[in-house]
Amino acid sequence: MSIEISKPKDRSLKQVVSDLSADASLLVRQEIALARAELKEKAIAVAKQAALFGAAGLLAYAGLLVLFAALVLGLIAIGVVAWLAALAVGAVVLLGAFFLVQRARQPKKAKSE
Repeated sequence: MSIEISKPKDRSLKQVVSDLSADASLLVRQEIALARAELKEKAIAVAKQAALFGAAGLLAYAGLLVLFAALVLGLIAIGVVAWLAALAVGAVVLLGAFFLVQRARQPKKAKSE
């Protein structure tokens, strides 16, 4: 893209205003295209981060399930009947979930100083 500069006497005021309008329009279109490209780039980066957090969450969930299974097997190893060990671990997990939900439902109190 080359810019041609002509002598001021060669162009009329109408031509100068017309060129200014065309240049302003081109500048606005280019700025919009640049903004779109930047937003697309940022959206892709955010999507990649979200995918990584999702994968980490799935792995953490799988690890938690393995720990619960190990807890059940540990109770069985110390002599608790298998169904009772599974029931006890399940009840404790559900009780923990219940308390977390109750805590989340309570409005946060503002600290007064």
